[in-house]
Amino acid sequence: MRLRSIIVLLLLFFVAGGAFYVYGRPKPLPPKQPRLFVWLVEVEELQRIEIRLPLEGKSQVFVLGEDRYWHFDDAQKTGVDINRWGGGIPLLLSGPGADRVIARDAPMEKLAEFGLTEPRMEILLTLTDGQKLDIGVGNETPSGKAFYVKAPDSSDVATVDISWYTVIERLVKEPPYEPKPST
Repeated sequence: MRLRSIIVLLLLFFVAGGAFYVYGRPKPLPPKQPRLFVWLVEVEELQRIEIRLPLEGKSQVFVLGEDRYWHFDDAQKTGVDINRWGGGIPLLLSGPGADRVIARDAPMEKLAEFGLTEPRMEILLTLTDGQKLDIGVGNETPSGKAFYVKAPDSSDVATVDISWYTVIERLVKEPPYEPKPST
């Protein structure tokens, strides 16, 4: 009787283990979707960056010097603060990731709805081959976590994270001048 109970328990154990093996394994993850970018250029192609805040009447222009360092576009070619600029600013401007695409070929009414007929920020990028990209940044999304952006040379609209906007806006509002040497 005892042997019979042990065999039945072992049999139940193997059946339960087999069922767990077949049905309890985690499902494979769905294939990862490729990252979408509002625009995409190589960082090395950026030659000139102009950022405008038209509603505030402010702007800032940066150029890549022959020394391969970024400078303000002024008579002195004042250098930027490398601690604030680093490699991150050109990388951010070479192509922000889109949180999502809102509209393809948006009509003028939709562009106005997103704040893109009178953008709050305009970014003009000039590449080494002379090509120019004109980017408009419109209103904040209703969630307050992103901004509407119009892709260059199109009327496609996507959203980008608010942190991207904040970093770029700060370049105009608090320009990254090199710190003055202490005396």
